[in-house]
Amino acid sequence: MISNNYITSLLKPVKLGNLTLKNRIVMAPMTRCFSPNGVPGSDVAAY
Repeated sequence: MISNNYITSLLKPVKLGNLTLKNRIVMAPMTRCFSPNGVPGSDVAAY
């Protein structure tokens, strides 16, 4: 069973270099495999 302390720590802000995130939950990019040469284009930015 997951403890409340573990869940609470996931929801706390974190600073990574100059970037400050509101929490520690992130989603990996999913467009690289579908983009030519692994580089997302303007269609990905528009989406």
